[in-house]
Amino acid sequence: MLRIILFEDNKNYREALTDAFDLSDRVFLTKSFKHANNAVKEIKQYRPDVVLMDIEMPGISGLDALMKINEAYPETKVMIQTQFEDEHRLFVALCRGAWGYALKSDSFDKLEEAIVEVHQGGGYFSPAIAGKVRRLFMTEQFTKTPLYTPLTEREQEVLEHLAKALKYKDIAKAMFLSYEGVHSHIKNIYSKLHVSSRSEAILKAIEAKLI
Repeated sequence: MLRIILFEDNKNYREALTDAFDLSDRVFLTKSFKHANNAVKEIKQYRPDVVLMDIEMPGISGLDALMKINEAYPETKVMIQTQFEDEHRLFVALCRGAWGYALKSDSFDKLEEAIVEVHQGGGYFSPAIAGKVRRLFMTEQFTKTPLYTPLTEREQEVLEHLAKALKYKDIAKAMFLSYEGVHSHIKNIYSKLHVSSRSEAILKAIEAKLI
């Protein structure tokens, strides 16, 4: 049986999910929390197969918690579950390493299937979200030909650090580079990928299977 932990501040919804998981023979809710302020510590303690993460919570947001979890335990599969369908949150979640994006309007059966799919290494998007993801990759900046100019080994390494949401100074420290050196590599990456921001670079890299 798959073990999950839940981060959800809405008491009624949290209790409803708890009751539903109690009846499941595939997914076991190990623990639930009303905020994600100590998410990394709780991941270490409970070692879940999948984390179900709300976005809007008191204290640290679910998207920020996702980034911290991905930095500390990159092998942990985190799935966003929220009421928000807007593209900005979706893109940030993708950039920060979310394995799926489910809506609270989805049925519990769909949610359960999504958790199983994510655990098996697949990605899951609610039907309402899947179309947004497709439209993202159909926009001009992702369909230019050529898709990208090959990156150097050093640029590839910088790109991988960007995908982990590291700050420039942290990338510099990890790669024994100056801040200016990191900035120069990132400028070259943007130029080669035909993008103008970190999120666009990461999404283009995902599309081109660079990361």
